[in-house]
This record gives sequence, C-alpha cells and structure tokens, in this order.
Amino acid sequence: MWSKYKLDVYQYLMVAVGCAIFGAGVDAFVLPHKLVSTGVSGIGLMLHYMTGVSIANLNVVLNIPILWAAYRWLGTKVLVKALYGTAMFSLMVYLFDFLQYEMVVKDPIISSMLAGITTGLGLGIVYRVGGNTGGLDPIALIVRKYYGLQMGSINSMINGVILFCAIWVVGLEAVAITLIALYVTTIITNKVVIGFNQRKVAFIITYRTDEVCQVVINKVGRGATIIDGIGAYTKTPKQIVMVAVNLLQVNKLKEEVMAADENAFILISDAQEVIGKGFTAPVLPMPLETLVKECETNAHYVKHR
Repeated sequence: MWSKYKLDVYQYLMVAVGCAIFGAGVDAFVLPHKLVSTGVSGIGLMLHYMTGVSIANLNVVLNIPILWAAYRWLGTKVLVKALYGTAMFSLMVYLFDFLQYEMVVKDPIISSMLAGITTGLGLGIVYRVGGNTGGLDPIALIVRKYYGLQMGSINSMINGVILFCAIWVVGLEAVAITLIALYVTTIITNKVVIGFNQRKVAFIITYRTDEVCQVVINKVGRGATIIDGIGAYTKTPKQIVMVAVNLLQVNKLKEEVMAADENAFILISDAQEVIGKGFTAPVLPMPLETLVKECETNAHYVKHR
C-alpha cells in the first residue's frame, strides 16, 4: 500500500521544499530592497507595494483564473498540483515573513543575484518532480505541452512583459537590478530540472556499422538503431547508427566510435526528452547476443519499410 503512494508523497514533499526555498528568497532578498519578482508573485509584489495588502493573500486571489486554466487545458491532476503549489508558496512567504525586516544583504545587486539563485533552485526542484507553484507555472506548462519549450525559457518571456510594467511601480533602477535575478533564475531553473540527466542523440554515418554497433553496445553501454541512407553527392549506400546517450556518455561515445572508424561522421544534438528503456524505464538485463540481434532486426526493418 505504501509503495503505491510513495512517489506522490515524495513529489509533494519536494514541492514543499522548493516552495520554502522560493518563498524564503522572496522574503529575504526581494522585499527588503523593494525589488520585483517574476510571474504572479511579481504582480503580487507590485500590488503589495501599491496597496500594502499581504503578498500571500494576493497570490491566492491572482491564481484563481490561472487555476481555472489549469483545469481547462491540463486536467484535474495538474489542478490539484497547482492548488497545492499555490497554497505552499503562499504559506512559505507568510512563514518567512520575518526575513524581510532583517536586511540579510545590504547590497541590492548581490541581493538580486541571491534572489535569482533561490528562486531558480526552488522552482527547479518543483519542476523536476513534475509539480508547479501555481502562478504562471500552469501557463508555462500549457505552452510546454503544445510547443515543447523549456520551463525556464517560457517564464523568461512572460516575465519580461511583467517587468516592463513594473517600471511604473518600482522604477527603472529596481527593474534593472531585478533583470539580474531573472537571468540567474532562468539558468538555475533549467540546470536543476535538466542537470546531468540531459540527453543527447547521436547520428553516426559509417561504412563500418558492425564495429560501431559493437563499441556502442560493449564500450558505451547503450543500444542503437541502424538506418539505411544514401550519400546525396556520390549516391553511395551508407548506414546511420542512431544512439541516445546522457551527458556523461558523450565523450566516451565519440572516442570509441572514432577508434572503431576514424572516417565516421558524427552528428550530436540535444534531445528535448528521451522516454523508454534505460532513461525513463528501468533497464532489464539483456544478453549481448540479444542486443546484437536487436540491432540487426532494426536495420532489416528500416531497410524494408
């Protein structure tokens, strides 16, 4: 019974941790210098500076239409996560409210950098487990769902508009300093979410397919798919070995492939997401003979389609 809910408990716990880091960063590094934040929290900060209403309360009110959008386009499951994230962020901002009166960092530029780090770290932890903190996160998830953009990049575009509007509330200088936080947030968020789990896809064009497949399987520890191709200029038949690897395997792949065929042409590009055995699904033990046979079967299938 416990194993059934263990993943959900872990996800909600990590969302709480991420919201705590994010909320503490807002209270400690943003509010003392009257900087602005990003997303709905940024709008809430502007309204807070103008009206004095609690940021926690403003965050809840501003999230109502966004929560409806989450339910409309992303479903009940995302709505529940958005509700939880909204509640957690508002709660953490309230709990760490005392930090805004401490003036932890007196230099506003350094404070902005630390705000970017804490915001990026907090949001990155939340996104990494598939959660969100309410605010513009569901909107970013909608854009990501239909256009495949990175969460940090989506938030940067939306936040640019918010910061432009903030000039008339907190002034150009405060907004300019906040841009530092926005830049740092984008980098940290993407790094925490992707980290060393970022994937690469390699296309290896070679005349020595068998040797290349052997080193990919035996030395790099990955499977491969063979695709038949023809050189555009020479019309010479060639074979392309497609391999998905993580960042730590890229250099190993290049070294081993060039050792097997020094004339191989290797094209390596980013993979937005890799789903399947060895990445999102557990790897089951498979004999070498089966792996080799799998490569041969793939080559035969592609050739005769």
